[in-house]
Amino acid sequence: MTGPRASSRRLHRFLFVAGLVLGCRPVEDMPVTEVEDVATEPAPREPTVASLPNFATVAQRLQPSVVSVVSTVGEVTDDNGHTRALKHRGSGMIVSARGQVLTNEHVISGASQIDIQLGDQRRLPARVVFGEPLLDLALLEVVEPVSDLQPVTFRRAPAKPGEWVMAVGQPFGLGNTVTVGVISGLGRDHNDLGKPEDLSPNGIWSFIQTDASINVGNSGGPVVDIHGEVVGLTTAVRNDGQGVAFAIPAAMARKFLDEVWTYGHLRMARLGIRAANVGPDAFPGRLSAVAITQVAEGGPGQVAGLKVGDILLAIDGVAVARVSQVAYLTQLRGVGASIELQIKRGEEPVKRLEIVPTGS
Repeated sequence: MTGPRASSRRLHRFLFVAGLVLGCRPVEDMPVTEVEDVATEPAPREPTVASLPNFATVAQRLQPSVVSVVSTVGEVTDDNGHTRALKHRGSGMIVSARGQVLTNEHVISGASQIDIQLGDQRRLPARVVFGEPLLDLALLEVVEPVSDLQPVTFRRAPAKPGEWVMAVGQPFGLGNTVTVGVISGLGRDHNDLGKPEDLSPNGIWSFIQTDASINVGNSGGPVVDIHGEVVGLTTAVRNDGQGVAFAIPAAMARKFLDEVWTYGHLRMARLGIRAANVGPDAFPGRLSAVAITQVAEGGPGQVAGLKVGDILLAIDGVAVARVSQVAYLTQLRGVGASIELQIKRGEEPVKRLEIVPTGS
């Protein structure tokens, strides 16, 4: 996409009043006492009133921080022989007061010229600071200094399925457009997205899924919570469905920015292993698991004591079931971080190993 994965069981309480055998004394000889009926209907509950978030206030707050990213990607000639620039339009968010903008890498890929259009309609030339297709993230910077910019705020808490969110972007170049939905799911990978051509199948993906309406031109714009804090960066939609859109989590966006601001580029974290998804036949008790298929000589995996055939169960206490999760969590921790792995080796008890990713 330039364009732009209980039933409630009612517990019924039955109150049974058992008759007691009171000996052989005639009933009419017993004193009669009026008693309150213990099986009366419960008092009606007060109606629960749910108030919706004030998305108008959130939209007004976000408006100065969301921009349009206009990329010149070539030229086209019409039937009359007139040549004009071919432009693609995406979205972005201001991440620093000095005029830096975060967007998707696919929004600016192959561009010979990039312009940023601010919420107040000012249009400014920009350059690419750094872009990484394996994360589909790019940091841009306006060429000339500009003042009065309002950076977005990234949320620290992870997204939760069911919570309200709002997407802000420039679908079809219509200017700041807001759509509302909920977080539908977490941890979606390239296959879950329908294998889009704009994204590398070897990328490091763990997308947030939302049903907020996303269209061409939304890519790179923020998905925010009810407080206006960014929970994700709009990236893709399923072309074969409706209400199935995806965003890069805020945690990875923050990691990308920290790396680029510190080192000028993104250091790719490596464990020195190859792995594959396996089913319950390889590891009974789990529908899916991650099996190590290769350990590089002298790499972090070998140093940590990993062996071919080990089943990787968790990273820093987070259960993993797919190779994409392993890659994402490793990159999120970063080069030089100490990571705890939980593995299962044959019939042995679960092992805990420490591994330190190297960079590339």
